[in-house]
Amino acid sequence: MKVYGIDLGTTYSAIAHIDELGSPQVIQNFEGEQTTPSVVLFDDATSFVVGREAKNEIELRPDETVELIKRHMGDAYDVKIHGVTHSPESVSALILSYLVEAAEDFTGEDADGVVITVPAYFGTEARAATKQAGKIAGLNVLDIITEPVAAALSSGMRHGSNQTILVYDLGGGTFDTTIMDMREDRIDVLAVDGDRKLGGADWDTELFNLAVMNFGMTTGLDEDPTYDDDFVQNLKSGVEQAKIALTRRKSAKILCNYQNRVKANVEITREEFEVATKHLVDQTIRVVERAIETAKKEKPDLKIDRYLLVGGSSRMPMISEALESTFGWELTPTEFDLAVAKGAAIYAQGLVDAAGGDINVDPNSSETSGSMITVAAPGGSRTMEITNVLPKAVGVQFWDPDRQEPYIMHILNAGAKLPAEATAQGFASNDNTTRIRFDIYEQAGEIPARDMNANKRISGENGAMLNNLPNLPQGSPVYMIMKVSNDGIVSLEGSEPTTGQRVELTAQISALSDERVDEYKNMISGMVRSE
Repeated sequence: MKVYGIDLGTTYSAIAHIDELGSPQVIQNFEGEQTTPSVVLFDDATSFVVGREAKNEIELRPDETVELIKRHMGDAYDVKIHGVTHSPESVSALILSYLVEAAEDFTGEDADGVVITVPAYFGTEARAATKQAGKIAGLNVLDIITEPVAAALSSGMRHGSNQTILVYDLGGGTFDTTIMDMREDRIDVLAVDGDRKLGGADWDTELFNLAVMNFGMTTGLDEDPTYDDDFVQNLKSGVEQAKIALTRRKSAKILCNYQNRVKANVEITREEFEVATKHLVDQTIRVVERAIETAKKEKPDLKIDRYLLVGGSSRMPMISEALESTFGWELTPTEFDLAVAKGAAIYAQGLVDAAGGDINVDPNSSETSGSMITVAAPGGSRTMEITNVLPKAVGVQFWDPDRQEPYIMHILNAGAKLPAEATAQGFASNDNTTRIRFDIYEQAGEIPARDMNANKRISGENGAMLNNLPNLPQGSPVYMIMKVSNDGIVSLEGSEPTTGQRVELTAQISALSDERVDEYKNMISGMVRSE
């Protein structure tokens, strides 16, 4: 059974397998590169381009090109191009299909199954949407696994067992911090935190703005060159190369050409870049601090043994310098862009080996927290159990009589070890109450907050209703039990004691219905990748 591990990234993606020597190897794409830009260009309604060529056309054909789609995964976010409506799941499916096609061409073996990685901070819908993207691509998605756990499987196991590891994962579009205990027979995630809309792309934006400002100061240009598509496209390419150069040198030059009338080699120093992006680095530091505090609640005597840097954007010297100066850490670099895909391949092969080569997959399941896998490790293979935690707080809508407004009370907090269960009590908000509605909400922002706009309803539009209640007086109690299963599915049971009525509600685990998934699958199967 041939399986592959896929790092489905916001800006770049990669695919890996276990080779004939038992080692994880990243597979080159059709352009001979180990990573593929997560960009899709639609030539027309039925043909598309994925990768470098699509990325090069972003500014010249912006209405036909989609990038950073992972930031919308699990959201009701439609993109209409050439009269065809696409979703984050269907666009991601095209990226997945390209990666798998390249891998199958390289190995000569069809994909019997894949494991796809997700940020640790992805919520219920985003994880389910990632799995749906694989289904739309026609893939057998064995499981999904968080990127930091995949990185730990790839990098952490090489240095022995019985360690507590912190993974700082700064990718192109998302940022995560995960703290985990890694033992001989298990990986226990202690805490996760992050920001799904913070990543290397934000550093690119700041560097772009810095280059435009310096270009204007150098040339005295009194026009805004960013209205010129050619200027923007060329500058974005130059910015990407300059950011790479600034990881090695103190300064870099970017050729700026405005309508062939005004040209200049704009110099950007590393110091300028670091000053312009300090607020972004500080955001990641705050996330790390929160993750450590969360882990200490689970493990008061927390002592972290190793600190792994993961993600291509972690290469920037400002990252290691900030972490070392703030925390005094000795950091361990990894294969920044490749560690996650390799870890996914290790996990995928482990699932196959643990099942004796025969895996039956529940297509509606989410990440298999608590799953048993067999992994290759120094000294021989071993069986490991992986347990996880709740990435985001979940709760229900309450009414605040003082403020006369609804709010969200979180019943289970982020970091709760899965499976998790908690109880809560509410009250009828008015006299003569005859019906009470229940809805499940998930934390939407970085920090749990009671405001309605800081949370996302994940239980569908109709919720669940206790009806025909006997004109309950204000303050009558209502009881709730909220549960989250090993695979991240959230459920709620509500009851009213005087009547004994009960209702049950399960979170809607994806933005797309099964019918929409099938429609997208049929549409994608009829599309052709442009050569």
